Amino acid sequence: MRTARAVAALGALGAGALAAAVTIDELDVARQRGHYSLEANGRLDATPESIYAVLTDYEQIPRFMPDIRRSSVLERSEGMTVVEQEAVARLMMFSKRIHLILEIQNAPGVIRFRDRCGKSFARYEGGWTIAERDGQAVVRYDLTATPSFDVPEFLLKRLLKRDALQMIERLQTEMTARSREPNRH
Repeated sequence: MRTARAVAALGALGAGALAAAVTIDELDVARQRGHYSLEANGRLDATPESIYAVLTDYEQIPRFMPDIRRSSVLERSEGMTVVEQEAVARLMMFSKRIHLILEIQNAPGVIRFRDRCGKSFARYEGGWTIAERDGQAVVRYDLTATPSFDVPEFLLKRLLKRDALQMIERLQTEMTARSREPNRH
């Protein structure tokens, strides 16, 4: 089991608040037939409803996920949202601008997404599953990605792992901040 408590606390201190603990039980990246698959499972100190609320607050994502520069809702209908996002992926001396148009299927406890523009990835799809177990929120994040740009395998695997860990930590930090300021959005 990999525990990210110290990293989450350090990240939260930079934001001016001490975050609750995040425990990452599993974080794995594999490559098969040109596709990269990531699976992360963790436990957060929050309710499943609060996690879902933060993850679906698409316009506010750049505020608490700094690598995402822009996140705009293009369409919204019952159970489906289309969101355009621009991000910058950085690792060591490498930097890559990422553009996605995510078609997101929303249902209680489940968020599934796939990129429909294909600019940065030939395939980019995944999701979040949020549940409660033994009084604690359990999240599962999965992603299958095939970049449309050349990147060494060791770099992409490292980037995917780092970004998944940071997303879950920042999610916890944002939920902690929102719980302290109920009117904050």
